[in-house]
Amino acid sequence: MNETTDPTSQILLVAIFAFWWAMLGSWSPLLSRWIEERAKRDDASTRPNGSMEPAPSVDTPLNALREIDPDFDLPAFLSGAKSAYEAILRAYADGDIPTLKRLVEAEVLDAFEREIAERRNREETLQLTFIGTREAKVVDALEEDGVAEIVVRYDSDVVSVTRSADDAVVAGDPLQIVEVIDYWTFACETRSTKRNWKLIATEGE
Repeated sequence: MNETTDPTSQILLVAIFAFWWAMLGSWSPLLSRWIEERAKRDDASTRPNGSMEPAPSVDTPLNALREIDPDFDLPAFLSGAKSAYEAILRAYADGDIPTLKRLVEAEVLDAFEREIAERRNREETLQLTFIGTREAKVVDALEEDGVAEIVVRYDSDVVSVTRSADDAVVAGDPLQIVEVIDYWTFACETRSTKRNWKLIATEGE
């Protein structure tokens, strides 16, 4: 079914996300040390006779980060990332360019704007029902030249339907829940005192 969004609630949601990412930005300088720590552990897992011990799982970066910063809260970060994922998908489906401008960087925004424009030219609407995210986890992270990047893998369930001007179904199935796996990269400048995480790249599986 088609969804409507209260503009006031949407502005408040964006403000909350901006504050959330800014608060979480304080741990960005730890990323490079985390990568170094993980590399040391990987090296230590290799024995002289060539045997290997199980290396630390990338699913548990919280353990490595807590050794460096006991106050870092990875679950809280991922909770914010899940909320941002849903907000960006809804804004894309609704053609809400102002909201997208606040949450994504220029390259991703350009791609979204082109697809939204093409959809409007065809007089089509995208109806998105977000069922939920099964899992969101950090699969990679780095810091280089003053910019921190975090890659999050999302496993989500959605109902996506594209309809024509006469309400005919062009793509998707309004009765089918589809599993979607995405890899999204968020980035922020670590040198800035006011850090703002934004989406810089997307990739599907």
